[in-house]
Amino acid sequence: MLALPAGRENKINCRLTAALFTSIFRLSELSMKRAIDLVMFDLDGTLADTGRDLANTVNYVRSRLNLAPLEDRLIYGHVGRGVEHLLRSSLPERCQDSFKEIMQLFLERYENHLLDSTVLYPYVKEILDYFHEKKRAVISNKIHRLTVLVLRGLGIEVCFDAILGGDSSARKKPDPQPLNQLLNAFGISPVMALMVGDGGTDVEAGKKAGVLTCGVTYGLGKTEEIVAAKPDFLIDDLRQLTDHFC
Repeated sequence: MLALPAGRENKINCRLTAALFTSIFRLSELSMKRAIDLVMFDLDGTLADTGRDLANTVNYVRSRLNLAPLEDRLIYGHVGRGVEHLLRSSLPERCQDSFKEIMQLFLERYENHLLDSTVLYPYVKEILDYFHEKKRAVISNKIHRLTVLVLRGLGIEVCFDAILGGDSSARKKPDPQPLNQLLNAFGISPVMALMVGDGGTDVEAGKKAGVLTCGVTYGLGKTEEIVAAKPDFLIDDLRQLTDHFC
């Protein structure tokens, strides 16, 4: 057997020990992550900052009705439960009798201005790439046609195996029906699925469907609302999903 000088032997032993500890650390880190097969994202306030374009459209409608504009932040508080809820919550009671016509005015305006200011949040493309071997889906309460237009305009429509809008199922979030629809379509157990969103509706829908839930604090929803919903995980940016899931 070839004998090594004591100093060199010690260096080799140190390198082997360091490599061993690195391998153990990585295995330990991996074992702490939750394996999932399906990740479902909300759109508004989670993947894309759509707030300004929605607020501008609401205030356009209000201006046509001779109403003063509302502050953006007030309008953001109504995002997440669908266009009808957003619009009804942003108009006085006297406007409800002509709501059908007002809704049409809103939709026509928004469809032509839904990408004026809307952008992806940081790390969206990176996290979609991270989960590229998983099923990836969007479940939004926004009308399906508009949901697709936003995703397409932002260049990420092709990243998803399924895109559901508020009119894709009989019921919207916080009802679990759209989540269950995808679980059944993909044949995936709820314990292997994750719902990510910025609102209490996302967390509530996820809990009712029996999937893991992750709230985000950077979106359009109120932070206190997402905290009160008690998601399984709470993150400040999408990159942090890599700390918890694999």
